[in-house]
Amino acid sequence: MAPAQFQMSKKDGKTVLLKSVDAKGFFTLKSHDYSILEPSINAAKACPVNIIVVKET
Repeated sequence: MAPAQFQMSKKDGKTVLLKSVDAKGFFTLKSHDYSILEPSINAAKACPVNIIVVKET
């Protein structure tokens, strides 16, 4: 859904947030690039475990 932001891990099949910062097990990405907003929202909607959260600031 958003290959520029997410990649499936070959190790365990979980999604990895690219270019993110790890803070106590929570991975975040802050960007001023609004072109990634819609694909990220679509990825969050498609996530089967609802672990992706997208916030617009």
